[in-house]
Amino acid sequence: MGNKKTQEKSVDVLLQEFQTVLDHVGYNISANDYDKLEITRPSRRTLLRRTGQSWSELKTISTHIPQNSTHKALLSQNQALQSRLARQQDITASILDTCRIELAKMKIPVVKVPPKEKQTSDQEFHAMVSDIHIGEYTDATWVQGLARYDVETYRKRSDKWLEKIMLFREQDKKSLGLNTFVQFYLGDIVTGESVYKGQAFSIDLNLVQQLFMALEVEAAKLRTLASIFPEVVLYCVLGNHGRLNKAEHPGKTNFDYIFYRMLQQVMIGQKNVHIYVSESPSMVVDRGKFTFLINHGDAAKSYMGTPYYGLERQFNKLHSLYGMIIDYELVGHHHVPSKLGDKIYINGSYPGGSDLSVNRMNVASLPSQKIFYFDDDEGINRESDLHLGDRIVLPLDEEGIYTPHDLRENEA
Repeated sequence: MGNKKTQEKSVDVLLQEFQTVLDHVGYNISANDYDKLEITRPSRRTLLRRTGQSWSELKTISTHIPQNSTHKALLSQNQALQSRLARQQDITASILDTCRIELAKMKIPVVKVPPKEKQTSDQEFHAMVSDIHIGEYTDATWVQGLARYDVETYRKRSDKWLEKIMLFREQDKKSLGLNTFVQFYLGDIVTGESVYKGQAFSIDLNLVQQLFMALEVEAAKLRTLASIFPEVVLYCVLGNHGRLNKAEHPGKTNFDYIFYRMLQQVMIGQKNVHIYVSESPSMVVDRGKFTFLINHGDAAKSYMGTPYYGLERQFNKLHSLYGMIIDYELVGHHHVPSKLGDKIYINGSYPGGSDLSVNRMNVASLPSQKIFYFDDDEGINRESDLHLGDRIVLPLDEEGIYTPHDLRENEA
């Protein structure tokens, strides 16, 4: 009850009471000693919150400014602080505002929308895209030569992904139509820079560079897709690597989310491209007679492998959670392409192996991304994994050693 009354007091009254206490106990009192005082006093936490000042600032102002001026100055500063906080409440909005100004200067040419194919069927081409980890660096010598990844590798694998998409479409369009391309962005487009301890030693681009590299390469791919598919639809959810650091994950303050919003901006003039960015970790989507749930997949925790049991348990709860039948769940995060009972589809990754997977989990899967065709009445069919890199075969050297090493011969 006492705290509630204190909170209801005006800032002016709180400051008067605070100055009275300081006059009694001395202006050099520490914050901890102030909290231990057994006398009636305004709460230090309330003072800091209501005035917007630090402990030392409160004491300094109370010491050097006459009482009436002090109150006016603090009130003025508090109002200015509240105004600034209101304008900057959403960090993501501030970043996007800055990006929009720069993006507005860019002139992205619009590609011509192709005509629809005449076909005996009318299926859609679907692609799961996740765990690209732009900016991640994997030193091949550190992972026994079983994997390598850097910016140039990302570019090459991105080109190979697009080539294979175009090849599949060209060979099947006459019989299946494939006039609509649906891409599910499942997160971890960027790799971040402080998601885990020591990550700074395993990247070759900082977080801002990762963001603009993603925009450059992914937007170019999207323009190509828009030139060969009459309709392109993107559904986007964020991953865990886009967050600012491991300890803090304030919702949409995530560089995957910022990337999606920037992609919307640069593609705004391309009328056959539709980009939907989820405002929450999961997105529920209807295609034809079927309902998809998409998310990054990190909520199902794993230990030394893909959490198949955890994913299945989560899927079985979706009906009661959403009050509807969820036919398919699409996830990324685990880097091992697989499928559970024709209901849960797990995507691969661009890097393939990494320090974590090779040296701790003893896994180095081929870099891949999952695709499938989709019929409005029949659902998913012809599911495939597009391999973006060749399987690495360790060479045997003349010393009988397969893995990278440094030879230091003894001097005579």
